[in-house]
Amino acid sequence: MRSANRDRPNHRSTACCIVSIFVILLALFAVPAAANSAEYFVSEDGTVLTANATLINQSTFLLVKPGFLGEEVALPVDNLTIQNESGVVAFTQNGKTVSFPAGNYTLNYSAKIENGLIYLRYAEPYNVSIYLPEKFQTGHLILGTVGNGGVISPSDNSSYGSMVTFEKTTTASLTFYDDVREPLLYIFIGIWGVVFVIAGVRYFRLKRKPIQDF
Repeated sequence: MRSANRDRPNHRSTACCIVSIFVILLALFAVPAAANSAEYFVSEDGTVLTANATLINQSTFLLVKPGFLGEEVALPVDNLTIQNESGVVAFTQNGKTVSFPAGNYTLNYSAKIENGLIYLRYAEPYNVSIYLPEKFQTGHLILGTVGNGGVISPSDNSSYGSMVTFEKTTTASLTFYDDVREPLLYIFIGIWGVVFVIAGVRYFRLKRKPIQDF
């Protein structure tokens, strides 16, 4: 006599439970893969950008800036160094691309900032943080905008006033301005607003004034 279905061992269900438990444990205890990251620090006078990037299994790094027509051109940098636990690593630079043997590195350089613009591009996704001194701001519709994906927040570094972060991005950009320009902008707009109001009132008065016959 065959046993009822409810009395038979359910091997499929048991196997599924074991696999599910294994997947959950793997997700809980697996070490997350390290990500490429880069930090940038704007100097107190807003003219120099200092970079500190952590490269994971990389063999290239891009140094670019917008050209006159918006195209990407090579970014001139100073004090470019690439190093690992063994020390400084030799590299070659061909225009916009810096090349070196594939591996894990720390990359540093400094570059001149023009017109408050910071533009960064990467061959692979990076987590990016850009630190601004207290006197500089960004995120204004007219004075200084932040590229797609950028999040402005108070700085986690006490030496800086604010920071802009981008997660897993291949492009990061922003334009910053000093804290004096914003009130000056509103004063300028206010003055022109008064001028337009006065001119508008005078125009309507002249339009309503009857023309006298001579």
